[in-house]
Amino acid sequence: MFRKILVGYDGSKGSRAALARAAVMAREYRAELTALWVREPLPRYTDLPGEPEETAEAADEYFRQRQQEVAEVAARLGISIRCESRPGHPAKTIVQFADQGGYDLIVVGHSDHSELWGRLLGDTADRISDHAHCSVLIVKGPVPDTPPDREA
Repeated sequence: MFRKILVGYDGSKGSRAALARAAVMAREYRAELTALWVREPLPRYTDLPGEPEETAEAADEYFRQRQQEVAEVAARLGISIRCESRPGHPAKTIVQFADQGGYDLIVVGHSDHSELWGRLLGDTADRISDHAHCSVLIVKGPVPDTPPDREA
């Protein structure tokens, strides 16, 4: 069904549910799976010496932690998950990455924002579903335990 799956992953509750769902789907469909973390661009100018370097180091450490979480999910399911990081606006970057990489499914978690906040500004999942060239799965709520192994 799906050959290439892209999951937006930032370590939030919603993205953890999306990663879990995408990983199970990748295993079931024998699909390629990539987890993408989109980080806001670093400021170009600052009044404080060393601040951009410290911010970059903190972002790198945060990405390493997300990579470890992804690796744990991959190991638990016996699959491979590629990790990528890109700067930019999350919705725009995820849609562009999926388009350029030929992905046929984007999986994202539903945000924890209030319903009013979502109606006023929209959220990343809404924007992705509006602009993506491929199917989009928005995961709401916790993901049930993975299904038992099936015989091939």
